[in-house]
Formats: sequence, structure tokens, C-alpha cells
Amino acid sequence: MPKRNYNVFFHLHTISGIIISVALFIMFFCGAFALFKDEITAWEKGIPVNMEKALDIDYDRVIKTIKEEGYTLKGRDIRFTMPDAKQKMLVVLNPSKIETAPEAEKKSVYFNINTRNYKISTYYKFYSIGELIYRLHFFSQIPRIGYYLSGLIAFFFLLAIVTGVIIHWKKIIPNFYTFRPKSKFKTIWTDAHTALGVIGLPFQFMYALTSCILCLTALILVPLNFLYNGQQQKVYEEVRPAFKNYEWVAETNASIPSLNTYVVKAEKKWAGFTPTQIFIKNYKGQNMKFQVDGLLDAQHGLFSNGRMIFDGITGAVIAEKNPKENTYTEAVEIAIRRLHFGDFGGLFLKTIYFILALITCFVILSGVLIWLVARDKKHIDARKRKFNRGLGYFYIALCMSLYPVIAANMLVAKIIPRTLDDERKTILYSSFFITWLLVTLIFSFRKNNYLTTKYTLLIGSALGFAIPIINGFFSGNWMWKMYAENQTEILLVDILWLILSIISISILFRTKKPS
Repeated sequence: MPKRNYNVFFHLHTISGIIISVALFIMFFCGAFALFKDEITAWEKGIPVNMEKALDIDYDRVIKTIKEEGYTLKGRDIRFTMPDAKQKMLVVLNPSKIETAPEAEKKSVYFNINTRNYKISTYYKFYSIGELIYRLHFFSQIPRIGYYLSGLIAFFFLLAIVTGVIIHWKKIIPNFYTFRPKSKFKTIWTDAHTALGVIGLPFQFMYALTSCILCLTALILVPLNFLYNGQQQKVYEEVRPAFKNYEWVAETNASIPSLNTYVVKAEKKWAGFTPTQIFIKNYKGQNMKFQVDGLLDAQHGLFSNGRMIFDGITGAVIAEKNPKENTYTEAVEIAIRRLHFGDFGGLFLKTIYFILALITCFVILSGVLIWLVARDKKHIDARKRKFNRGLGYFYIALCMSLYPVIAANMLVAKIIPRTLDDERKTILYSSFFITWLLVTLIFSFRKNNYLTTKYTLLIGSALGFAIPIINGFFSGNWMWKMYAENQTEILLVDILWLILSIISISILFRTKKPS
């Protein structure tokens, strides 16, 4: 490669990496825990998880419960999303399509229904620390622009990966096997950055690409609007056929058959088929539709989704889509979502994702440290060196403090009494972000990356060891009890923190103070 091209790619890799380093660390570190968002919620509640019972849903009872709660369903599209470890089903009521409907019915409504006792709760009724971490990993807390900001960061990460591969291409194999632990500080970080970067390269590329598409979909679809003469609904239906809209015709007086029969028919239609979303289009309308969307299990088809659409009055099958006959658009969308969320390989795959996400965090931090050492040369202006060091102290403090802050707020989330369920979001947000800010400022002003690393690992591991103990005291869910009762979801959270704490302590003992 010509030297000029090499320098261009090298500076693109360095600059794009440094600009996004902190935000990217937050996305991956929080994203690692977000993989277990639902398990963390189950752990917080301390209620035994029985997915077999939670998935045995009586849809007729669900509709009856919604009506008893005072919601008018006529003229609306209704969407049900299957419950997860939280054992709650998300229900979305779209605005009424009837022109004469009251203004209150022309607004979207969403809430949860516990599929074990059929009680309705608002989305924020029990706000979980897992939900907070999940939303932080794509900056949902930043109004309006947070989602797009995370997409742009993912794009720059993709740029950093591509340019990194280009500049290291010839040396990528020999450098992978090179590790010099007795060399100078920069050499050690460079070797670790290269080796772990290569190990996590496919994972990092996959996440950079899928994040770009998921977070910047609105921008990607802009060119398609011109092809469809600005008809956004048609564009949306082309990309996501499950959300096809049917115009409201008129109300029907015919009785509505049992909705459960439709789900059973769909489940029996294809081997390994599991419903993921249920739609009722134009409820109580003459052209009412009942739609079952679902996926095949990994043994029958990794990225295969199927669909059955029934006439909501007669029960006749109007249309069906064989899950083994995917269109290109749907196959790509499902592949992107399943690869990003890792929901096709159970807890084992999520654990692999978790480890790779933490490896990526190390690659990000080592890249920052390499940059800091390279910018701390005598020939560089003293003011620039001072600024670079200050920026480095802030970077490391902000990133490393996330570990003890998440551990501390896991404990806070556990001890909040159930009488304060409605205030959980306010309490957790205040506790999390105020603590994070204070810890970051304290370590930034200490101006010592070694002490920052030492004490964040020490405090984080101490709090991590306390998590299963506090869980046992407050909910009686001791680890041996959860193991005996096969409560894998709750047990996993305790084990995860124990392992993280043990690893943190072992790293702490092996870390030597720089001379």
C-alpha cells in the first residue's frame, strides 16, 4: 500500500476511534448487561419464573381484561408481543380509525399484561435497572437524538474497524501471536489491542453493521420514499409486511369467534413454529383480521418467519406465508434483529455475546491508552500534552466507573420497597446518573489512571459479591435454592456477578503500579 494511503487510513482509524471511544464503551458495556435485561427484571422482582405457564395465554381473557379496564377496542389495531422472563405481554392499542371516535380513542396506548394472573400494569409500573441499562446502551435518555446518535457512533465504529483491518492487514496474523508482557507500557497495550481486536473482529463488525441499520433505519428509508411517491406507509409495509394497514370499512354486528383457535391453528401449521406477535386489525370491523406472526426454532430455520392471516369473523385463512419461503427484505430484517439481540441460542449464546462485548470494551480502552502514550512525547507542545492527559483521565474515569455504578444500582433496585413501584424510575435514574457523575469527577480530579482502575475494580467486585447475598436476604432467593428450583433466570444474574467479581479481583492482584 502506498505510504500516503496508509497514513490516510491510519489517521481515519485513530481519529474515528478516539472521537467515539467513550460513547462506544458505554454502548458495549451497557449492551453486555442489556442482553440479560429480562433476567435482571426477574431477579429484581424475585418472583419464580414459569415460562410454560406464562406462554399459555388465553387471548379471549386478555381481550376481556382490556375491556374491563375501560379501553374501547372498536376500530383499533391491537398488537400483542409474547412474554419473556418478565412474564408480561406487551399490548399496543393503535389509534382508532373511526372518524367519529372521541379524541381519547385516537391516541396510541401501550401497557403490560401479566399472563399468569392477567393483571394490567403500565409500562413504567415496575421500572427495572435492566431497562435503564438497556436504554442507556442506545442513549434513549437523550431526547429525540439519542437513538440516531448511537447509530452514527456505530457508523464511525464500522469505519474504525474497516480502516483498522486495512492498515494491519499484512501484519494481522503475525501480530496476533505476538505478546510481549515484559516490554514497555505502550507495547503491552498494543499487543493486547491487536490480539483481542482480532478475536472479537467478526462480533464487532456484526454489531457495528446491525446497530447502524437498526438505529438509522429512518435515514436509510428516505431514498425509498421517492420510489413510492412519498407514501411512507407503503414503504413501511414493504419493509415490514407484518404491519400492513387495512382501511376501516364499517362496524360489524357479527359475533367474534374465540381468538385462541387462530393461535392454535398457526402453531400446528408448521413444525417448530412459535408465535412472537399477534395482531388484530380493525377490531369489530367488517374487514377485521387476525394475524399470527412467528419464527421457527433454530433447528428448523434460524432466520425463518411465518405468518397466517385469518378473517376475524368467518375464521377463514386469507393469506399465509411459509416460514421457509422468506422474501429477501424480511429475511434481512429478521437476520439483523436476531444477530443483534442474540435471541436464537438461549442463555449460552447470550453469555458468549456478553464475553465478547467485554472484550470489545477492553479493546476500546486499550486503544485510548495507546493514543495517550503516543501523544505524551516531549516534542509535543506542553499545553497539548496537558490537555491530552486531562482528557485521558476523564475518559478512563467515565468508562471504568460504570462497573461499580451498575453494581451499586443493582443493589439499590433490589432494596426499593414494592410500595414505591410507581417511583422506581425516578429513584433509579437519580441514583444511577448522580452516582456516575460523582464517581467520574472524583477519579478525574485524582489524575491517576492506575488508581482509577484499581479502585473501580475493587469497589465493583465488592459490590458484585454483595449482589447474591442481598438477593438472598431480601427475597429469599439464595443461589442453592434457585438451583434446586431450576430458576435459571434468577440464578444466572447472581452467578454472573460472582464470576465478574472474581475476575476483577484476580486482575487487580496482577496489576502492577507503573514506575
